[in-house]
Amino acid sequence: MPKILTVGSEEFEFPLEGQNAGYGSEITDWAEAVTDALSTVQKPNDILTTTAVINNVAGTFSIPGFNFSTAEVISIECRYFVKRVTTSPNATYSEVGYIEGYYDGSAWGISIRTTGDAKILLSITSSGQIQYTLTPSDILPGTHSGSITFEAKVINK
Repeated sequence: MPKILTVGSEEFEFPLEGQNAGYGSEITDWAEAVTDALSTVQKPNDILTTTAVINNVAGTFSIPGFNFSTAEVISIECRYFVKRVTTSPNATYSEVGYIEGYYDGSAWGISIRTTGDAKILLSITSSGQIQYTLTPSDILPGTHSGSITFEAKVINK
């Protein structure tokens, strides 16, 4: 009796150890279904959950790993969380947000929706690099630690 494996709503019969051959097409169909299902989990150019440091210095800085190829990506949908902590006074500044955008062949258009205020400004360069800016008024006093955690799904060309 075969073992039934389910992918989505499809069922596939797999042979148990020691059973007769003859399941080649069934195994191929199963492998194709699994491949299709996995393509929705992570596509090329998607970004899995990643964390990078947010410095406490005025200026504009690239966020390592938070970039998109203009040769391959036409649309982005990103989620992020920023947490900045200072010791003098003891304070935490947090922000969660969504970045949606598209590349039109020469420039990126993005929209950013946020909840909270981590006292940073996010933007994207023409080459697809997400960056943050801190102004002097965004510098937190005392000992500082800061991070941004992000992930992204893309639509490729």
